[in-house]
Amino acid sequence: MPPTRLSAALPLAILSLAVSVLAAAMPPMAIGYPFTNATGVVWKPAPAGQGTCGDMTIDASPGLEPADWRQCASLFSSWAEQKGAFSVARPSPNTFLPLVGQRACALSVEPADPTLGPYIIGSNDVEALFKSSLKDHSAGTLLAVNGTIQCDLVSGGRAPLVWKIAKPAQSPS
Repeated sequence: MPPTRLSAALPLAILSLAVSVLAAAMPPMAIGYPFTNATGVVWKPAPAGQGTCGDMTIDASPGLEPADWRQCASLFSSWAEQKGAFSVARPSPNTFLPLVGQRACALSVEPADPTLGPYIIGSNDVEALFKSSLKDHSAGTLLAVNGTIQCDLVSGGRAPLVWKIAKPAQSPS
């Protein structure tokens, strides 16, 4: 007997019912903004660029594994379109948290005082770190820089963050 519309739709109806039952059994999760990743970094978009940090230092850092300048330039170019701010939670001591990155270039931050935080880092601040680093501190096609930047705390006031632009650490295989 040839399949009818009803018999063809039956497997789809059963699948839909199973998905509905599973979805109802799962705990609800926040969807949308702000987005939080596993490292405790939250991105919150805004209608305009955000500047939440002040004075910064920057130095070439030969001790870091250098990033690929071209990938950093590409990251900077795509980043310039973003508007908003990151909130960075207090990580474990001596832990750099990646803010933005690609395979061979990442901007990471670490609180100078892990008892403070969360910190707020605006899109304009990220842009300024990349712009200054790319313009003044590259070595040919390599870039390895670090420094400090004074950024707002969620609780008020400012505190220093240590930052670096380098090749990201590779995950163990």
